[in-house]
Amino acid sequence: MLTSLKVLSLILPLVVTLTQPPAEDLVRSIEQQRGGRHWIDQPTDPPKSPAESAACFAIELGFQIELVAAEPLVFDPVAIDFDAAGRMFVAEYGDYPSGPPKSDTDALSQIVLLEDLNHDGKMDRRSVFAQHLKFCHSVLAWGTGVLACTENSIVYLPDDNHDRVADRTETWFEGFTPAHPQMQIGCPRMGLDNRIWCTYGHGKVRCVRPGFESADPVDIPRVDFCFDPYTMKFEAVSGAGQFGNTVDSFGRRFFSSNRNPSMTAMFTMEQVARNPFAGIAAGHTDAGPAGEKTRVYPRVSMKSNWLSHAGTHTSACGVTAYRGGLAGPDSDTSVFVCEPVGHLVTRSVITPDGAGFNSSRARETADFLTSTDTWFRPASLATGPDGSLYLADMYRLWVEHPKFVPDDVAAKMDWRAGEDRGRIWRITPLHSTSTAFRQPQSVADCVALLTDGNG
Repeated sequence: MLTSLKVLSLILPLVVTLTQPPAEDLVRSIEQQRGGRHWIDQPTDPPKSPAESAACFAIELGFQIELVAAEPLVFDPVAIDFDAAGRMFVAEYGDYPSGPPKSDTDALSQIVLLEDLNHDGKMDRRSVFAQHLKFCHSVLAWGTGVLACTENSIVYLPDDNHDRVADRTETWFEGFTPAHPQMQIGCPRMGLDNRIWCTYGHGKVRCVRPGFESADPVDIPRVDFCFDPYTMKFEAVSGAGQFGNTVDSFGRRFFSSNRNPSMTAMFTMEQVARNPFAGIAAGHTDAGPAGEKTRVYPRVSMKSNWLSHAGTHTSACGVTAYRGGLAGPDSDTSVFVCEPVGHLVTRSVITPDGAGFNSSRARETADFLTSTDTWFRPASLATGPDGSLYLADMYRLWVEHPKFVPDDVAAKMDWRAGEDRGRIWRITPLHSTSTAFRQPQSVADCVALLTDGNG
């Protein structure tokens, strides 16, 4: 017993030493290199012009990036989609993060239409397509206009008279319950089954589209949402998307959340519920590394909330399967993910893995696109009708919700800094075969497009 006590007396000081928190200077050193709250009370960089910001990029060898639009043509862009005529619709998230500064002000989010009139690859005309859409951060070209996801609803905004302004707001679904402005119904994408798939469909939801009204609301848990735009049949579907949703050329759907850059649904909700003894609680799974197992390589210090998130995905969003066909067949298995806190975009390659898939980094120790401009905030991407990859850069000083920051820190921060700015960038291979999109004028033209490499 005495011998045991002596041994224990030797071990205890060692245990105490090892469990003490690391010295403050060591923590600060780690944070300044990779992330954490070292940024509190430190001076911030001023915003840069589009040309200055472009000079801050480093992109994967073989690719190039160029400006398509900037303020005053676009502000706070977070989502992009193109219609059948090749026109660009953009969701401007002016309400982020906490709504209008004055409570009696109309909602600030809106959909704008950007057009390249002289076909030089740069946008020339801005039309405000629909205004005052409360916390609208998603858009899908549909019919004569667009479908948009707002805080609590999915709305259709048609432009039947073709004057570049929505004629009316037609609500299709209502009753969604957001968790916060970064987690709400959004990211509508057309699947190969001709249904529209969305992320985070939580709420007591009912269809209110004229002629298709549902009698009673459907209680949908915190999963994804899918509906048929022709019959308006809707349902909860497997998934845990936050802001990011994509369908690749094989019809496989991937979605993302802050710490999960690439997830996919392996089972439907019906399949999971069919056998409660199977030990499967959810139908979705990570397609690649998640949480602390992810790696990102920013070229500036990440202003993340948690030291444990240092050097990993902490704000993964905008997952996009590239379908443009410009960079060879290998590029069509690429999935891109935005990391706005790290001021970067990652590229992963999807490969079959048994019954599922595996998403692995295209480059082990470097990311696809990085920037030293600390205002560069990539939010989402979209494959354009010309096969290029378009990037929505919200260009804000901060991308965070005040609820996730201590009150004393939140009170010091200018959460709306950058609301008067925004950029959209085009990414192509260095030796691109991209050509300006020309709208098909006949059925024969449409049939010819079936052989196009751009999905």
